[in-house]
Amino acid sequence: MKTEVLRLDGSDRDLSKLRYASRLLQAGALVAFPTETVYGLGADSRNPDALAELNKVKQRPEGKPYALLVPSIRAAEGACGGLNRIAHKLARVYWPGALTLVVRHKLGGTIGMRLPEHPVTRALLVQCGFPLATPSANLSGSPEPRSAEQVLEQLDGKIPLILDGGPAWEGRASTVVRLDSEGPPQIQREGSLAAAEVLRTALPTLLFVCTGNTCRSPMASAMAAKSLEGRTDAQGQPFRVISAGTAAHVGSPADPAAVRAMVEIELDIRSHITQGVQPHLLDEADWIFTMTRAHRESILMIMPECESRIRLISERGQEIPDPASGSVARYRLVRDQLAQALREVIPTVLAQAV
Repeated sequence: MKTEVLRLDGSDRDLSKLRYASRLLQAGALVAFPTETVYGLGADSRNPDALAELNKVKQRPEGKPYALLVPSIRAAEGACGGLNRIAHKLARVYWPGALTLVVRHKLGGTIGMRLPEHPVTRALLVQCGFPLATPSANLSGSPEPRSAEQVLEQLDGKIPLILDGGPAWEGRASTVVRLDSEGPPQIQREGSLAAAEVLRTALPTLLFVCTGNTCRSPMASAMAAKSLEGRTDAQGQPFRVISAGTAAHVGSPADPAAVRAMVEIELDIRSHITQGVQPHLLDEADWIFTMTRAHRESILMIMPECESRIRLISERGQEIPDPASGSVARYRLVRDQLAQALREVIPTVLAQAV
């Protein structure tokens, strides 16, 4: 077998090369291509003969599963039968990107999946129309290739085609996180993404939002953190509580009157530093609580995909007024309104933390 190498240069001619590669894959052949991590070796995940050929070329024992590259989160759900809350969040935050999720399969066992960021990989998946079983394009135990030349050194004559899209951006394999047990997520392999960051993101997270992030939202987050102290979600993970403002002056302290009102109930927010509402905070939050409807609408204008996770802090539909520049008595009133709202909200959060 002669291994053909097709260079992709970003021109219109690339489409015909991708179509050619997809026809080979559809016919059960193997194709190597770039991803943002390392070069991958793809096979039709539905075709037993293609998977057997993948084992043969990789010199890998049968029975060891391959991760799938998928074109969308919806395709990932279809491949496994559904994603739980944690898997959905990690996909929301890190896909497309260098994170492989190992989840339970609807028919038993587990399945690993990743939605890649590299445009060549994404385009090839679209052309194929099915997930690709894709290990790194090297012989088992050999270095993972970062270029088409390195793939050719190991697999020349063993596969029909290599798509050369230039060097892999990151040159390091994806991070793999297991979500298939009853316990907390486990890092199976640390790669391009830091393990500590992925595990922090996986924590069940409440985000409280007001305007300036100097009084209402830090007061609410402090009380919520106290209420959730020692509590965990269904996987045994502790809750993470954060706050932000839709028009915050970043880096400011909490309002002195808010600090005083909270000291009266033995909660200290003196170390609080204001931050603005950012897309990454919204993505990481499992629950987003706003003080007013206007805050909610402001967030939805930025990220409408948050709609299912965002609500007023008061389950009765009551808005929490801004006490800014008011007396300490006004801050106490707002504090007590927040406490009442949280007494109703926290049980809901605990019930949903599965």
